[in-house]
Amino acid sequence: MTKKTSLADIAKSLGVSKTLVSLVVNNKGDAHGISLETQERVREKVRELNYEPNALARGFRTGKTNTIGLIVSDISNRFFARIARNIEDYAWQNGYTVVICSTEENVTKEKQQIRLLRDKKIDGLIVSTSQDGSEFFDRLTEAGLPLVLIDRVFEGMKSPNVSVDNFGGGRIAARHLLTQGINKAALIGISPDHISTITDRMKGFESALLEENIEIPAEWKIRAPFEEIEVVIKENLQRFYQQGTMPEAIFTLNNNLTSTTLQILHKLSIRIPEEILLIGFDDVLYYGFTRPTISAIDQPVDKISKKAFDMLLDQINGKEIPEKLHSVILPVDILIRESSVKI
Repeated sequence: MTKKTSLADIAKSLGVSKTLVSLVVNNKGDAHGISLETQERVREKVRELNYEPNALARGFRTGKTNTIGLIVSDISNRFFARIARNIEDYAWQNGYTVVICSTEENVTKEKQQIRLLRDKKIDGLIVSTSQDGSEFFDRLTEAGLPLVLIDRVFEGMKSPNVSVDNFGGGRIAARHLLTQGINKAALIGISPDHISTITDRMKGFESALLEENIEIPAEWKIRAPFEEIEVVIKENLQRFYQQGTMPEAIFTLNNNLTSTTLQILHKLSIRIPEEILLIGFDDVLYYGFTRPTISAIDQPVDKISKKAFDMLLDQINGKEIPEKLHSVILPVDILIRESSVKI
């Protein structure tokens, strides 16, 4: 095995001290009066010998590893995949790397992942949680860990957080369907019930319908466990179809639910929008190219990612975020396409 080049090797080859080489490598040469000529000689030798700093050792010296953690509930969900890609880009631009974990809505797994990342001395953490309260995260904040919650948040939590207007998005979807003359609509979400994004979208949708004295029957409020999304949606839609009780429209509360619902309706030969209207929460690129094209409530993924990373970086750099700026709620928009417009 080839011996890894050390600071001592570089110092010996140049006839200078290890301390001098360390100062140059860590960009402290100017502050310590090291001539530009000497600094350039050190850097040339670093390149020549392919020196790679030991990140772990540097972390112990500086208290920073230039690594952050990102935990999401489902990395296969295109919303979270886009979030992960954006945060990874922002991190790279700022000299950080990202460790990405997916919990599959498993709270025990989520807590284990967080403990593992803390053991790895990450500098900060961004989380879309599956937990039902803020207590675990409040303790992390009190312990001094830079932390930002995204997407799913809790009232009164101590850490900064970034989310969207899920309640308002649900109302926008309902109002659009009302313009199409719809008064029989179903909701398809995921469980457990404490997931704030799903619950808020559902409540917003129902509130707009109630203003028009339209109530959604309990059997049309479907909540599918994460592990059984396809099975539960298929069972319910088949039951509606066989009993002749299909709603006039369906509002799906995330993009995985929309895609699954679309596939099952196709298998049942139920035509969209001729026989049923469909609108989902979360836009996906291919929704604009399917036949029919799919209407969706669009979340500002780029803004969510950027704001979350900036808030985390401020904390890592010791900047205090005023409490009144802890909670950021971004607006959503609607993309009306063929699937939710009556022919």
